[in-house]
Amino acid sequence: MKTIDAGQKRRALPIRMKAGYAIGQMSDSIGFNVFYFFFLFFLTDFAGVPAGTAGTISLIAVTWDAVTDPVVGHISDNLRSRHGRRRPMMLAALAPYSVCTYLLFNNIGAPGGAKAFYFGAVAILFWSCYKVYVIPFFALGAELTDDFDERTSLRVWASVPLYGAVMLTSAAPPVIIEFTLQGGGDGTDAWHNVGLIFGGAIALTVFVCHRATKGGEIVKKEAYSVGKDAGDAGDTGDAGHFVLRLFTNLRSVLRVKPAKFLLLSVLFWSVVSSMASGGLVYLMTNVLHYSASLQSICFVVLSLAGIVWLPAINFGSARFDKRRVYFLTLLFSAACLISFNFIRFPTPAFLIVFLVLFEMGNSAFWTLYYSMMYDISELDEFISGKRREGTIAALMSFSQKLGSAFALWLMGFVLDLGGYNGSAALQPDTALNAIVWVNTWIPGAIGLGAALFAFLYPLTKPRFNALLQALALKRNGEAHSTAGFEKLL
Repeated sequence: MKTIDAGQKRRALPIRMKAGYAIGQMSDSIGFNVFYFFFLFFLTDFAGVPAGTAGTISLIAVTWDAVTDPVVGHISDNLRSRHGRRRPMMLAALAPYSVCTYLLFNNIGAPGGAKAFYFGAVAILFWSCYKVYVIPFFALGAELTDDFDERTSLRVWASVPLYGAVMLTSAAPPVIIEFTLQGGGDGTDAWHNVGLIFGGAIALTVFVCHRATKGGEIVKKEAYSVGKDAGDAGDTGDAGHFVLRLFTNLRSVLRVKPAKFLLLSVLFWSVVSSMASGGLVYLMTNVLHYSASLQSICFVVLSLAGIVWLPAINFGSARFDKRRVYFLTLLFSAACLISFNFIRFPTPAFLIVFLVLFEMGNSAFWTLYYSMMYDISELDEFISGKRREGTIAALMSFSQKLGSAFALWLMGFVLDLGGYNGSAALQPDTALNAIVWVNTWIPGAIGLGAALFAFLYPLTKPRFNALLQALALKRNGEAHSTAGFEKLL
């Protein structure tokens, strides 16, 4: 771990640190994407849970994850350990997070109500373990460097394994299931194998990230706050004081102007991203009638498109400012989603074009919003004198999960409204229309809202650099001004 002086700045990160942190992104993305790609489908088409009930189960579990994110963020900001504030929590999550991923795809022979309760409980446990890893992981990224462009570079590095995980979690399950069935196993064995493989992958990548980022976490000098209230030597008060400190920190961060607009943009685009990922398997299975191998190819194309867009996103962010690239790509992809409602994917080539165009905005979202989130940490520090990367990451995660939870519920609601029946060999036209809608104009319209809030986000590179100069002076107790970044306050 590094102990830094108040005014010290860190620039380029060593390759080992970037690569190690990037591998940790797979731990997040494997669990996140296997849930959003297949959990709803697993419940409706294998476990026999009605679509409306399955959507409600997902909504409750992800909402639980969202509302408890700030608690984990607050604990992470205030943890006292010789190993730092972030990495101990990441390591503690390794075993339970992996096990819960395995349990997520284990069907039980029970009546409808008992089965719904079981899957609801397992999903809540899964997201609880997930958050204990992912909130400190994202907060750690903000501590590794305070350079505006280096943070984008770090997120580009992380986006490569992110899309590798998307490729793995989207394309591999159909192949695993088909391979298991051909080998004499049944559906239960097939989904057990899915859970086992991804649970093991999570354990491995968490371990590698924890080892590789050793020494990168900041330990500020004791004279300078790292997130605790002044005079608060330990987070050992009773529950009432803990809750009071938690809500005081949340309210303080929410008063930071750029945080409000980024939160809303993340909320809206999370709905878009989750509907597009969760709805795609329904589209390919029921509307387009693709084989398992063709579905895997399309999922691979989706992942590769996200990686292919990364150099352009990185270049555009360095050349034109990450905020502008973020706004324009979200706007473009949202418009593409709306337009494809009228094309209805007549050939696989049209679906591939759809996936590539949509992924421009989606890739920019998953790359840039984290980098933009990191930048808010310095503004919050300038205003409050505290390092609260965990709280900021938790608020963004809360917004992301809330949007994702709403997306799963909305998908289940629209499919149920259209008369979708997971056990039926053929779906009625109303259900097919509903499937197309949850893949096109519904998320597209919501995406326009995400682009609007991205446009209103005020933290640009010149303002950030002016902020850093003032912050360095403030850390050293020297005279400073807000010239150049007044619009952030």
